[in-house]
Amino acid sequence: MNKVFVIVAILLLNPILFAGENQQIDTIQTKIDNLENQLYNSINLDLTPQQKINICNLLAHLYSDISYEKQIEFSARALILAEELGDEQQVINALNILSTAYHKLDNYEKAIEYATRIYSIHNANNNEIETAKALSQIGMYYYDWSKYIEAKNYFERALDIFKKNQYFEGVAASLRDLAKILGSWGEYDEALSYHQESLKFWEEIGDENGIANSYSNIGIIYQELGNYDRAFDYFQKSLVIFKKLNSTSDIVNLTLHIGDIYLQRKLYDKALEYYSDADLIGKQINNKKLKSITLSNIGEAYNLKGDYLKALDYQKKALVLKEEIGDKRRLSITYTELGIIYKNVEDYDQALQYLNKGLEVAADINFKFQMIKCYLNLSEVYLNKSNYKKALEYHKLYIEGKDKLYSEESKRTIAELQTKYQIEKKDKENERLRHSEQLNKVQIRNQQLIIGFVLFSLLGSFIIMVIFQRRYQQNQKLNVQLSLKNKEIEQQQVNEEKLNKRLKEANETKDKFFSIVAHDLKSPFNALLVLTSLLIDDYDTFTEDERKQFIKQIKASSENTFTLLQNLLDWASTQMGKTIVVPENIDLSKILQETIALLTPTAKNKKIRIISDVPENTVAYADKNMVSTVILNLVSNAIKFTPLQGQVEIHSNLSNHHLEVIVADTGVGISQKNIDKLFRLDQKIQTVGTAKETGTGLGLILCKEFIEKNNGKIWVNSKLGEGSQFYFTLPMQ
Repeated sequence: MNKVFVIVAILLLNPILFAGENQQIDTIQTKIDNLENQLYNSINLDLTPQQKINICNLLAHLYSDISYEKQIEFSARALILAEELGDEQQVINALNILSTAYHKLDNYEKAIEYATRIYSIHNANNNEIETAKALSQIGMYYYDWSKYIEAKNYFERALDIFKKNQYFEGVAASLRDLAKILGSWGEYDEALSYHQESLKFWEEIGDENGIANSYSNIGIIYQELGNYDRAFDYFQKSLVIFKKLNSTSDIVNLTLHIGDIYLQRKLYDKALEYYSDADLIGKQINNKKLKSITLSNIGEAYNLKGDYLKALDYQKKALVLKEEIGDKRRLSITYTELGIIYKNVEDYDQALQYLNKGLEVAADINFKFQMIKCYLNLSEVYLNKSNYKKALEYHKLYIEGKDKLYSEESKRTIAELQTKYQIEKKDKENERLRHSEQLNKVQIRNQQLIIGFVLFSLLGSFIIMVIFQRRYQQNQKLNVQLSLKNKEIEQQQVNEEKLNKRLKEANETKDKFFSIVAHDLKSPFNALLVLTSLLIDDYDTFTEDERKQFIKQIKASSENTFTLLQNLLDWASTQMGKTIVVPENIDLSKILQETIALLTPTAKNKKIRIISDVPENTVAYADKNMVSTVILNLVSNAIKFTPLQGQVEIHSNLSNHHLEVIVADTGVGISQKNIDKLFRLDQKIQTVGTAKETGTGLGLILCKEFIEKNNGKIWVNSKLGEGSQFYFTLPMQ
């Protein structure tokens, strides 16, 4: 078609083609008008706060597919009313709508802000399932923001909680989300593995919607790999299920995906066939966002075909819907596409108008990829208009923007690779230790072969000497040498066994160290970061009582971290052989008085009585610092696992020239299964205190090492629900 004819046709038909369609359904608009009138006349109608909240929620729901700004306006009203009313559930509902609406507007900071408030509420209420769901939501926002490391962190935290509570829907969803991260990193094999694992959970649960979504996600992976046939198969399988579920929006999405495959294959007529089907199906629902995407896809296909008139028609229709919704990200895309179409038909003034609009909106939301696309097309338009200065100016912006974008992407990729490297490094270190152990075994086998060879040689020499020399003395000498050699071999075997034992202990020590650093030491710091971030970012939104509560939580977390770090340093010191025992006569009653004074505030918070009947001048011969650490750990544990208004008692006895000390509590007790695991480095027991206190189990291991270094013993008697009694002995001079 002649381009001049196309331009004339566009100008003549423009009023007819682009007058726009009124997509509002009359019944919905009538409901909106009626509800808004009730809200604005609430004083005259004497509406209660709860009635106002209900009206705002209804309006937010009705505007969900019409205008995100309006949805935010009424949800914000509902939030204020719910907070004044003190209705926590309504507060959560409003926060959820606000975070979702801001996400749809690509305002990820606001979306994360409101989702974090939801997380804080559920976390404070100890609702683990809802807390994990909030973590997943925050992770998804970071994922859509292309901040994959942050997203991965939140998804993994959610997955741990879902697994702990055996909430399999959450496990399946978290595996799916982690698979998306792996796909974004180009690790398609692992991504497919995660999607397949997620699919198994959905199939076991019997969740057809989850199964269909898994098929769709697997199809997207194959599409990105360029395996369009397999992608098409999975999209079709997903489409069959969504049709069965009568999920119209998902049917439209899948139909668009299939159309995209044909578009990538440059089969534009076939792509248009699926896009048109999606448009026809989408008319059953009033989803403006989905409708606008469908129209844009049709416009893109016509533009690639060179049918600029139809391309312009569909992009104009998509533009009307996007402007009504307020979807800035997609607005910038449509403005740019319109500018490209006008550039193709040589209507450069119109092209400049739309390209500049696209650039303005993209810059407003920092949509860098679209800004670069606008720079390139503006440069080409000005070049065609012979405005070389402007063409050069925009071409420079295009080059600079492109370089900067790739640089930022490179930095982000490097950061992600560094994180992955640290994980792989730890795995490789473990693998090296395993290889080292295997190497030791090989060396032992080689030594045994050498010894066997030596024995064989000696025996051969002995036989030859007996045959040829028959000398008694030489026979005796050979026997003596053989005996000595056997002893050397036996000693070598003993040394090898000791070496293997030390290697095993080193492995256990390393594993314990990594466990503490990677989990137990990281967790309190995460709590500190979350609480301090809330205070910094939303200080003025919290009441004085809430701020004090946050500060108390920060203090408690800091104290727990300090205690953990102190135990970790003490334990590490003993492992490296740097701890020296300095025994002396110590008065146990004075150490107990100091410990009780130190722990009394903690005990008072739980209304726990600490009673000691250890008399003055109860003397033992041991290292004072080590004994103080042991008593502090045992009494702290007793308080931790004793409920409100309980009691902790400390007694002492004399037994076989040793001083016996008992720390007894009225706490939750310990099962026989866990008693067998106490004081063992190769067993991990993670028990939560009666006030949700946490620990690493390192304290008891440290107690055992310190008591044994002072020639004493430590043991425990306990039953579930009946309290515990920890005993240890110390020598007396």
